[in-house]
Amino acid sequence: MAGSASLVRGPDVTVIDIADPYAAAVTVNPLEPGPGYPVQAHSDRLAGLFEAVFGPAEPVAAALRAGLRRTYASYGWDAVPRAASPGMGTPLAVPLFRQLRAEVMAAAEALGYSASMQAAVRGFLRARLDALWAGPAGRFLEGGHPVDVGSLRSGRVLVTSSGVADDEAASFLAGVLLVRLAEQPRPRTGAGRASRDNCTPQAGREGSRFTVVMAAADHLTGSPQAAGWFGRLLGEVRSCGADVITVGPDVITVGPDVITVGPDVITVGPDVITVGPDVVTAGSDRTAMAIAASAAGADQVGRLVPPVLLGRRSAACGERCGRRPCDGYELDAAGLLAHDDGRVWLRIWVQALVLAFLTGRPLPHVPAPLRPGWGALSPRRRECVLATVIDGAVTARATALRQSYDPRFLMSVVRVVTARMLDAADLPARPWSPLPFRAGHVWVIPQLRWLHEMERVNQPGPDRLRFDDVAPPLDFALAGLPDWPGIRVMDRLSGLRRHPLSMASEPNRRLATIALLGVDGPADLDADLATAGIGLSPQQRLRHAAALMGADAPGEQPGWLEAVLSWPRQCSSGQPGT
Repeated sequence: MAGSASLVRGPDVTVIDIADPYAAAVTVNPLEPGPGYPVQAHSDRLAGLFEAVFGPAEPVAAALRAGLRRTYASYGWDAVPRAASPGMGTPLAVPLFRQLRAEVMAAAEALGYSASMQAAVRGFLRARLDALWAGPAGRFLEGGHPVDVGSLRSGRVLVTSSGVADDEAASFLAGVLLVRLAEQPRPRTGAGRASRDNCTPQAGREGSRFTVVMAAADHLTGSPQAAGWFGRLLGEVRSCGADVITVGPDVITVGPDVITVGPDVITVGPDVITVGPDVVTAGSDRTAMAIAASAAGADQVGRLVPPVLLGRRSAACGERCGRRPCDGYELDAAGLLAHDDGRVWLRIWVQALVLAFLTGRPLPHVPAPLRPGWGALSPRRRECVLATVIDGAVTARATALRQSYDPRFLMSVVRVVTARMLDAADLPARPWSPLPFRAGHVWVIPQLRWLHEMERVNQPGPDRLRFDDVAPPLDFALAGLPDWPGIRVMDRLSGLRRHPLSMASEPNRRLATIALLGVDGPADLDADLATAGIGLSPQQRLRHAAALMGADAPGEQPGWLEAVLSWPRQCSSGQPGT
């Protein structure tokens, strides 16, 4: 272990404590391939990390490998050109762990596993991976401020895990960071040409060097499989321009040109790197990074806000997050508050507002029950809770939105609108408003544009249009849809049913349903409506919520919120409105 309290008093030393709740919450997502790195190679390497650390049985390991490939495919990654699949018009997104978990179970079913084998896969996910992502170090794997992994090679950094007592978890976290280091762009050769395609340790020595000093957990070399896999990975890290030193309790693993002096001190020539209980130092032309893969002694390590962050943790974060990164305690508190019953109206309102963006409907008003509890929170806590709720609402729909635009743009705009609406809700009425009545058509994806036009000519009720009536003008110009002045309803319906965006197509139905309800379906919204509408029947709850947000309609007619939430049920027949 390289690190102690005196380490933080040295010059230019950054301490990243993975599990410290009072330090800046940083993330090195294992599901994110390195810049330009082939996604298939990254997927195989990550599967190897799971197998080396946890040693799952072969059926579980096969489901993991297949699930990883399905996950990247569902997010639009193309394994061959290391980039987006053809037709993707937005930047690629890093998969979420919950998506990986779902795809692993889908892979187990697709592989023809029996019920008992699928139960074994589910048990591994719940007992090992769910616990890891939800544990003290879960923020390091997902949901924190992203770390610029490349910048770790240009300064002295200690990465430790003070709250991780499990040896397998500590080994996995160290492996994640090593995987990301191994996938960084290779150093350039003396001729100035990138050496990715001819990256040998000797070629790497011609570029800038850095050193990884690793305090190895026992499990790292506890089995031949783990030792072999980590040995190959450390070899790749060396090929990226690194010297790697692994320090164990009694054994020091050294490479070429290394002299072993003792269990705590190593001298590396021709320059000097000292690894002791108190300090990490490097020569003038080298940088040093220590990776603590064991929890021993980590409670003595001081804390510094790392200067290696790429930016805010989410596009939904506010200005305060940009000025100072949130620590783990703040993020955990915001997550608990965001899912508390006291914030049920915030969740319902944000869901309705996102749907208003996605369907071109009027923005819902701030419901009165939301205001009292909201004002009791501090400004920073309000920003963090709001960002958590918005991020969840948009991320659940990101798979459907990403083919049309970057969901992060929607998050950012929704954050600004919601913050202004919440601020304006406490002010006296004005003759003018800085907020739009509608969000604009740019946020409505093609499948929902089709549903909108189908509903306009196929609405139920006493005012329903007849087949020989003149169809209303199109709100959305759908490419390839026949249209002319005076077109009849029957001709409009015929054109819509034959259109490529028709809900008769299963991919269109899937994208439309995800955009309206999210990947997890209506369960969360239904639970929130039940909490907010205690004493009301299930049929009355949605209408009650819509009325409080101004999203209802006069009389017995359904309001726009009820209408758009009914689309997924109607999509199953391919004939919305019937």
